[in-house]
Formats: sequence, structure tokens, C-alpha cells
Amino acid sequence: MSFKNPKREIMQLTVLGAGTCLPVAEHSASGYLIRVNDTPLLFDAGPGTLARLNAADVSYRDLEYVFITHLHSDHTLDLVTLLQALAATPGWTREKTLHITGCRGLDDFLRALMQTYNGIAPRGYELIVSEIVEERREFPSWTIESALTGHTQNSIAYRVETNGRTLVYSGDASVNGNLVRLACDADVFVCECSLPEGWVKKDHLTARQVGRIAYAARVKKLVLTHLYPPALEADVVAQVRTEFAGVIIQARDGLLLEI
Repeated sequence: MSFKNPKREIMQLTVLGAGTCLPVAEHSASGYLIRVNDTPLLFDAGPGTLARLNAADVSYRDLEYVFITHLHSDHTLDLVTLLQALAATPGWTREKTLHITGCRGLDDFLRALMQTYNGIAPRGYELIVSEIVEERREFPSWTIESALTGHTQNSIAYRVETNGRTLVYSGDASVNGNLVRLACDADVFVCECSLPEGWVKKDHLTARQVGRIAYAARVKKLVLTHLYPPALEADVVAQVRTEFAGVIIQARDGLLLEI
């Protein structure tokens, strides 16, 4: 398994963690690297994400933008690792501003982390924390749009657009979210597919539910991720295909896509 690819396209996705909170080979906790030109954007930071980011040939020192979908541990634990590394790298002091954007409650969450873990507060650089719900924001060469997903009260998904290319990342989601609107006509839709058919969960998606969302949104390529062991043991691609006839990819750690 290799994360490295020196080629830079207009937009490129590397799956750093295609799994959940459970330890499963090649399916680590949630983390997604999106390169927009040469700018790395990190989406979610489950445990071990920083090490896999390094394996993808991106240094934590170069991160300026981090986006969080919700505050569960399998999506946030390596925020502590990131802040610690930025504050404690021998012989180096960060000066660039770090932007961490996410769901409602993110600011209080980060303040609590800094009270719990001594030494992770910013030193020498500015930390800008932004909370969003359902809105669109302009960045230097891309735009971000967000929508509620129904996994938790505040959980959000992200739509990234640049130069006519579009990627949507669902985070954790349910059928009660606004994913169809957000993912409409996306080039790539990275969607949680937590469980196969036969399981009933109000806060996660099953395979056929994912297929229905992808079909309704008319996405071009569907990437199934956040797979619990029952989903890995089933043929979830075939189950999704009963609802969606487009391109379907089942993610593993290290999956790289040019968009």
C-alpha cells in the first residue's frame, strides 16, 4: 500500500482512512486529503491521520486548512496530534495561520481540548476556528459548501469546487440529511456506506440508501467509505448497484483519485 504520488492535478483525492472507530486493516479512522492545485486540504482527522498524511507526502507543517464534519473521536482525535506537533517541533516555529472549519460546537470543543492537553495551544501562529451549518464560502482558488447530514444534530458534509471540478464528502450521514442537494452533479461523491442491507441504523447509511442518494444526485463517480466490518464482509458494491448504475469504487486506505 502506497500513499505517494508526486503528480499534482487540478484536484486530487487521497483516502487516508476509509474505516471507522474499529481497528481494521486498510480501513483506518476517517481522514481525507484533497489537493487543490498544490494546496492540501484535510477533511477529518481520526486517530493516525497525521502519519498517513505524511505517507501521502504532505507535511503537517504545510497544512493551512482543516475541515471537520462532526466531533466524534474517529473524526477528530488527531486534531490533538496536529496541534501538539505544531507547538512542539524542535527548531521550528510555525508562523502561518491555521484555519480549522467545522460544525457547530467546534470552537468549544477545541477550547476543551486545549484545557485537557497541556501544550497544544498555538504558539507563534494564529488559529482561526470557524463554525458553519449550511452555507457557501470562497477560498483562494476553490469554494466550500456545506449541508447538514443528520448523523448528529450538527454534522455536516462538504462540497469542494475548483475550475469546474466538484468533489463531495459526506462525513457520517443518514437519510435525513441534505446530501442529494449538496452532491447534485458531483464529479466524485465520497459517501459513507457504513452497513450492508439488513441492518437498521438511523444515524448511518446502508448500501441501498447510498445508491438512492447517488442516483437522485446524478453523481458521476461514487466512492464508498466509512465501512464497518459487516459492510466489508458483504458485497456492498452490488447492493449499491441495484439503485445506482454509475461508477462505484470501494475505498481502502491509500486510494488516490484524480478529479
